[in-house]
Amino acid sequence: MKHAYFTMAVVCATLVAGHSFANNTDNKDNKIDDKIIVTAKPESATSASIEMAKEKINQIAGGVSVVDSKDYKNSNAVTLKDMLAYTPGVLAQSRINHESRLSIRGTGLSRTFHLRGLNLYQDNIPLNSTDGSADFQDTDPLALKYIEVYKGANATHLGTASLGGAINYVTPTGYNAYKLSAQISGGSFGTMQENISSGQVVGKNDYFFSLSNVKSDGFRDFSEMNNTYLTTNFGHKFDDNLESRMYFSYTDANQELPGNLTKAQLNNNPKQARFFNQSNNWQRDFNLYRIANKTTYQTDNVKIDGGVYTQQKDLYHPIFVAIDQKNNEYGSFINADIQGNIAGYENQLLLGNTLAVGKTENKWFVNNKGQYGFNLKDEVQTSKTATFYAENRFHATDDLSLIAGGQFVHTIRGLDDKYLSDGNQGGQKSYNGFSPKIGALYNVTPDIQLFTNLAMAYEPPTFSEVSNNTLNPSGLNDIKAQKSTTFEMGTRGNVNKINWDASIYHSWIKDEYMPYALGVGQSATTNADKTIHQGLELGAGATVLDSLFTSNDAVSMRAAYTYSNFKFDGDKDYGNNDIPGAPAHFIMSEVKYQHPAGFYIAPNIEVVPQGYYVDMTNTLKSDDYTLFGLNTGYDVTDNVTLFAEARNLADKKYAATTDVIITPTAMNSNVFAPGVGRSFFGGLRAKF
Repeated sequence: MKHAYFTMAVVCATLVAGHSFANNTDNKDNKIDDKIIVTAKPESATSASIEMAKEKINQIAGGVSVVDSKDYKNSNAVTLKDMLAYTPGVLAQSRINHESRLSIRGTGLSRTFHLRGLNLYQDNIPLNSTDGSADFQDTDPLALKYIEVYKGANATHLGTASLGGAINYVTPTGYNAYKLSAQISGGSFGTMQENISSGQVVGKNDYFFSLSNVKSDGFRDFSEMNNTYLTTNFGHKFDDNLESRMYFSYTDANQELPGNLTKAQLNNNPKQARFFNQSNNWQRDFNLYRIANKTTYQTDNVKIDGGVYTQQKDLYHPIFVAIDQKNNEYGSFINADIQGNIAGYENQLLLGNTLAVGKTENKWFVNNKGQYGFNLKDEVQTSKTATFYAENRFHATDDLSLIAGGQFVHTIRGLDDKYLSDGNQGGQKSYNGFSPKIGALYNVTPDIQLFTNLAMAYEPPTFSEVSNNTLNPSGLNDIKAQKSTTFEMGTRGNVNKINWDASIYHSWIKDEYMPYALGVGQSATTNADKTIHQGLELGAGATVLDSLFTSNDAVSMRAAYTYSNFKFDGDKDYGNNDIPGAPAHFIMSEVKYQHPAGFYIAPNIEVVPQGYYVDMTNTLKSDDYTLFGLNTGYDVTDNVTLFAEARNLADKKYAATTDVIITPTAMNSNVFAPGVGRSFFGGLRAKF
């Protein structure tokens, strides 16, 4: 793409110069008086600018979004919700501080810890463990340039074919970072957040460096958090066609876990911690080291990305047992984007492969108030995954693109049981699946697009499903891979200062992972028969008023609406019940007044107009809620910004998210995670 821009610039310069020469041929000295100088801002080949990222999503026949970090940095940006609140189709809710629940199009709703059915990337390099699980605390919101969200079957180019899709966090490089940037903010509950970063180009080299710390006493009792993030990358251009970039990051995350409450406890005192959690010192602490390389070779018609990565995580996690895990992940990736033509028509072919191996030493102990007691489990979990994918984009006309592709995955789950006093629970399972897709993208005008796609997804179980020994005490569970077929159609565009992005989808799912009762008070995650996920995702923005009080001021708005309808389809236990865990309607909206002097004020509202079930038998519901907030700021200079934020101004008591259970009883109805009450934050950003 860079070469295309350069070529166009040279052609334009040549035409202008020729016109200038023609207009000066009457000059007796035949001299050209005008000088044409063409300059282009250099960019990294390994990391696309946000402008190129936005151009790329307009080539995808499905629901996608790009979130500029500028949209959330003037706030207390700590959680996934802070980053993705205005992205329709994404359910990102904070359980406690940075501990979150993340789901796109209903994927992994029954998983109330970690992540399933959704792939995370940083700079197009996988973040998930090899078995498909992932954490949320690994990424620093203040060390990002932008975030790409690919919903459903729209992340084939990353090697993802899942019901939920993929999220790609993109960090700055020396080509688009400030030479020096600093931010400090703080506010309610002893919250403090500091960040310093730097990036620049030095000859053929460039670098980006970011160091952050965020700590908080927490809205609730026993909810202290203290996280430190180091994020760096170093690039080198060998020549105009070849660039290589090294990435290194470190995370030190420490989080107390106050647990969920009953509805009565939430309404009475949402700040309280669950007694059992606090008395037994429940925590989730880990150190994570990550090293990766990505090398890019590109010509006018071919771009090849390849690289390797590794990450090591050491987890200390006292909960109902004390978990000690040491995880090592290794992987490689390569893909080729080939531009050409077929019978005179433009054509783009993408081919790719990822290989990954993960090994986790998993030990469980009796939890003696945060200390390791008697050993309960000692095992080594090994995952191996090979993925091959391809996608072809054929330009049938200037305005119509036809897309076809697919992904094949082969993965192995192996468990070596070192603790044999309760029988050998080791074994090995393998899964193989192919996920095809077709789609079409039509440009109604240069500013309006229509799209549609039909895609399948194949998702092998993580170790949390396959090694749950309550299902099979003498080995790995006989659990099937989850399979789905999704039809999607939608539109996006930008006309007369109004922009929109709308998608509707319907997913037929076979063997979705759900909890089922095993009898004698036990339950485990196994396969449902048939389920259906369907919904509407609508994002919109507009400049509604210009020059309201003075010249060049403006009033703008943005909104995100998500409708979700997830149901069992004639299930043997749950009939046609709602699948619990997600609101049917979720609305975020903001109106912003911007003054040319640099001042802005933006009231916002979050609405869940009706509660949702938290149990499979559809007995217990959460309550509806409406939250009011306010953001404001002032650009003191071009380089210095002051900002302030107020959240939940009415101090509403509500459940930010919930656990998912089978049937509520007096013993298990503590499933509501209280949302944060009225709170205020403020800070300063400076960049040079």
